[in-house]
Amino acid sequence: MEGNTVSLVPKSGFDITSTIEPKIDQGAFLQFTDATGFPLVDDDKKPVGVTLRARNSVRGLAQIRANGNQRIADARRTGTTLQTVEQSEAQDTDVLVACTVSWTFEQLDGVPFPCNEANARKFWADDRFVRFRNQAELFIVAEANFMKA
Repeated sequence: MEGNTVSLVPKSGFDITSTIEPKIDQGAFLQFTDATGFPLVDDDKKPVGVTLRARNSVRGLAQIRANGNQRIADARRTGTTLQTVEQSEAQDTDVLVACTVSWTFEQLDGVPFPCNEANARKFWADDRFVRFRNQAELFIVAEANFMKA
């Protein structure tokens, strides 16, 4: 049965793990755009935005799985698999919070606003910033945003 033998000795060559982008977990910068689509800058002309991990980062996937497990638990408890729009938005917010690394703005409503989990939740859940939320949701799903430059 020549030709059908399988070698147990690994041969050197392509390692599939080389395709994994480290920035998926480290994060990449998203410069927000204003309502007209122009890049948003502060008074010093510095980019305004947020550094985000990819949706398929370790933290992003953990949150997605937690959300799914919560939906299953809720379905068992209530007997329905239906979810309100608000529940869905809250779960999307959970993923954005898990993916948030840092941001360049320092204040919200004139008050210091450091980047932490509670403030990330406050920011992403605030309807005033839906434009930025939409930009972030698109950004975290596009793996190209996290590729090596």
